[in-house]
Amino acid sequence: MFWNRHQTKSGIAGLLLVGMVGCVELDVQNPNDADAERALGSAGDVEALIAGSFGTWDNVLSSAGPTPFLSNAAGGHAAPWANFGMEQYARIPRVPTNNIAGASDVGNLTYAWYQAYRAISAVRDGLRQIADGTVDLEDDTQRAQAFGKFVQGIAHASVAVLYDSGFVYDETFDPDGEVPLVSYQDMMTAARGYFQQAIDLASGASFTIPESWMGVSVPAADLEMLAHSERARFSASVARTPAERQALDWTAIRADAEAGFINDAWEQYLCASGSTVCHSGVWYMVAIGWHMQNNWVLGMADQSGGYQDWLATPLLDKQPFIVVTPDTRWPQGADQATQVQNPGEYYTVNGEDADGVDDGSRVWERPDRGTWRWSYYKQYQEPYFGYTNVEGEGFVPTVQPNEMQALVAESHFYAGNMGPVVDYVNSTRTLHGLQATDAAGTNTDCVPRLPNGDCGGLWEMFKWEKRLENQFAGALRILMYFDGRGWGDLMQGTILQLPTPFGEMQLLERSPYNYGGVGGESAAPVGTYGY
Repeated sequence: MFWNRHQTKSGIAGLLLVGMVGCVELDVQNPNDADAERALGSAGDVEALIAGSFGTWDNVLSSAGPTPFLSNAAGGHAAPWANFGMEQYARIPRVPTNNIAGASDVGNLTYAWYQAYRAISAVRDGLRQIADGTVDLEDDTQRAQAFGKFVQGIAHASVAVLYDSGFVYDETFDPDGEVPLVSYQDMMTAARGYFQQAIDLASGASFTIPESWMGVSVPAADLEMLAHSERARFSASVARTPAERQALDWTAIRADAEAGFINDAWEQYLCASGSTVCHSGVWYMVAIGWHMQNNWVLGMADQSGGYQDWLATPLLDKQPFIVVTPDTRWPQGADQATQVQNPGEYYTVNGEDADGVDDGSRVWERPDRGTWRWSYYKQYQEPYFGYTNVEGEGFVPTVQPNEMQALVAESHFYAGNMGPVVDYVNSTRTLHGLQATDAAGTNTDCVPRLPNGDCGGLWEMFKWEKRLENQFAGALRILMYFDGRGWGDLMQGTILQLPTPFGEMQLLERSPYNYGGVGGESAAPVGTYGY
């Protein structure tokens, strides 16, 4: 596997470095547990520590983390800006990570790691105080434990899907011992176990998670369903290659998806005054002036031949092209003027609205960074991020049914059961002007039309529907990156995983290393679509 050459053991010092959550003075004789006993001596202190862990983990989705640059690299959106590593890691040819102190954008490589471990450490300290009998939360004990296990699940799973390795760290850990640096597969195994503990504790319980903990009140039954949903999406997202993805336990993933939010969305209220959660990374991926549609992937809607002509044009000579398609999620018409007057259900022409008013969305800037980044289109299906509201206030469907339904359909595809796959594809395809398909993959409308000009079969139609219906959904809101990685669709040289942060390697007295770049380790080969 990718990870094995870096296997080692680390002392607890590194974890305490990233997990420290206060500014209290440490006890000289016992700087770990003695301090916890003093600082977390009351039930209120312990509950507050566990309650705040979700907001800390939620920072993983911040613009300071890898979400924007991995979305840009995977075709989730396009932006020419250097912010958050977006320009750097979407260059053609792709470049490797720069995992050294002081390097450009190194903070975006490492940020998710440290936020995840701050959350993990907070939960560990809180649950240890409960387990040791130091504090008694009385009737709220089960609520705190279930919530803590859920956070342990999503935080360990976040490290698993992003980084090549990590530390499994919980209340059973001996602070005076050693902790092994384990593979991402082992990290995911641990995460699945934490999710199960959360499910068991929430099942049949009557508690409710307060609104201040997650941005919305969460009854125990919803926490149980949320744990199933998150375990399903993270389990599917951990694969680095098509072979790994197909070898996943799809029976378990299907069971989790079906036990999760498969019929109704689960929503959070983001960025309200005093809210502890705010997915700023996604806001910057969809906001006016930051967002265009990526031509490489979503150009497959086109039926005019413009996409194929664009692909055949030398890289530095590429210019935007008009997408002409029967897919009504896209603007309708054969030219830009007509499409401005006929916006699609999900996408519209950027730069001006139907009244001819410049909306400021066209970001045709920095041609030196590649006119191949430029597109006529923007996605406006995400109104809850508020294009004119920098706070991005609104309810956000953190888990939406279509994503869970897609995981169930994919599990059937690998098992050779095409009926449920056909049903999934047709459930949305026929709502948007496209003809139904069948088990043979009949594609009357030729959407998607692949780069080689062929009409996509059933598998490609499945991928098309999942992408368009869940563009900014999925684990860490970068579904197109994790799916593209597992389906083998990423552009050659795209980073397949992030290296363990250089600071951790220094603590382990090992040399930092890098991934990605054409020909590099953990770099995508030439993908499904030939680029």
